[in-house]
Amino acid sequence: MKARIRDRARTHVPALLLGLALVSGCGAPATETPAKHPDEPATTTTTTAAKAGCAVLSINDTYRIESLPRDRGGMARVRTLRKELEKKHPDLVVLHAGDLLFPSLLSNMYKGRQMIDAMNRLDGREGRDERLFVVLGNHEFDKEDPNVLTARLGESEFRWLSSNVHFKVNEQNKPAVTWPEGKVLPRTIVPCGALKVGIFGVTIGANAPYVASVHDPIEAARAQTAALRNEGADVVVGLTHLSMTTDHALLKRLGAEGPDVLVGGHEHQQQKAMVGNRGIYKADADAVSANVLTIDRSSGNLRISHEWVPLEGAAVPEDPEMKAWVDATLRKHEEEYCAQQTPPAGAGCLGEVLGTAGEELAAEELEIRRFETNFGDWILDLALGAFPDAKKRPEVAFVNSGSLRLGLNLPKGEPITRRRIEELFAYPAELRLLEITGDTLQKVVNRSIEDWTGQGHFLQIAGFAFEHDPAKKTASKLTLLGDKPRTIGPKDVIYAVTTAYLVTPSVKGNQDGYTMLNPAMVVAKGPDLKQVVLDALAALKKQGKPLAPKVDGRICNTERKGVCRAL
Repeated sequence: MKARIRDRARTHVPALLLGLALVSGCGAPATETPAKHPDEPATTTTTTAAKAGCAVLSINDTYRIESLPRDRGGMARVRTLRKELEKKHPDLVVLHAGDLLFPSLLSNMYKGRQMIDAMNRLDGREGRDERLFVVLGNHEFDKEDPNVLTARLGESEFRWLSSNVHFKVNEQNKPAVTWPEGKVLPRTIVPCGALKVGIFGVTIGANAPYVASVHDPIEAARAQTAALRNEGADVVVGLTHLSMTTDHALLKRLGAEGPDVLVGGHEHQQQKAMVGNRGIYKADADAVSANVLTIDRSSGNLRISHEWVPLEGAAVPEDPEMKAWVDATLRKHEEEYCAQQTPPAGAGCLGEVLGTAGEELAAEELEIRRFETNFGDWILDLALGAFPDAKKRPEVAFVNSGSLRLGLNLPKGEPITRRRIEELFAYPAELRLLEITGDTLQKVVNRSIEDWTGQGHFLQIAGFAFEHDPAKKTASKLTLLGDKPRTIGPKDVIYAVTTAYLVTPSVKGNQDGYTMLNPAMVVAKGPDLKQVVLDALAALKKQGKPLAPKVDGRICNTERKGVCRAL
């Protein structure tokens, strides 16, 4: 059976919502009998349901419950879109492609409870949501204590999908961690319109001390697809939290043995790719956009249509009930956060203005994870100057942009609040001074540009420059900046500032791939980068100056015109 996939970029949402509002759905949503064991697929029982075709709504990588500046995204808009789609498709399938528990400012306090509460509210009803499924993302495993994850899974009124994460065993040869009963499945079949939709979940590496291994997601997809088709699925949807490169390889390698379509996450920005006649679709992080698939097999051939729906402004208004809960949760969090400061801060402390953006500060993920940005330059200059008393003067600095998690630009003239800085540094960022060679630095920048699709391992830098050619996939012309810029040779000794995360092997983090660095290279420990940034903003505020950095020409992307300081 061949799938024919049509793709349409939805740019005018009011027409979509108006059309849905005028269509009255009939019948009750289909239900599903829960699996009796977490390692067995769910069996399904269909009640009367409208046969208006099958529709699938998906989001991915949601770290905030609230909307973003300029009236975009947020869980209240997801609720609105779901309600409108259900008017035409009462058995709508809702998917989340992973990364929702961590990291975020609220999760630092609530350990992801607020995200589970938000997801539980998406159907507007008490009790289990029979139509919502979530794949485990790599950030679901951020906490080393497995009880944090299992507690959140237990609180979920929906099911999670995981077919390739395997736990360590104890002395009794039993898993060190067990999923809450009925909450985690390797795969499931869900009635949707006249179709039986099979769904499985696969996850990128999960580096936690209780995880024994994360099996090859491609081979896991092969096995789960075969099982779903054997169990009667009419269409198989792979719900993936993988890099786009791996998603593409999955469909290419498996061919007809693979799923009919992939709905994914991990990169944080809207993406699509076709492998033959099979599609891969990812939406923007924080529900700035959503995927909507419509699936039909009335003509005998499988037809899958795709639309991206921007969730913004009046086109998709925030659901009032959900927004009221979001606002109350944010108020509660701020009160508790301020009370926990030392000394306790006054109410509304997250709104404290630390400075003003004298230029638009670029920290939106698709920008800071692919290009040099002015905000990145300023932060890395601060890192480079954070060792004033070191015996060896730091010469270069580099930090993975995945540790700078603001996820949005700050417009010129906008106040820089404490909330924004706390959101920027969702993780500790203790600085380290290293002694490395030019050859090691070359390996570092090679890793930075690897899989250049908006990945968090892309670096922001200071003290040096290089040329990045995305077409050739090369990083060349390493140049040490200063009064007399010079080419960096492979045997040169370089003193570099970075974070402890990138230099410390750990089952938790895997150094974001920077395994060429190790603790033996550390010659000095420094402050946390967040505090360095806070001190710098305080100094600017005292002087009455705005923060107005410029892009310096450190990462010379051959696809962009501009100043280049690489020799």
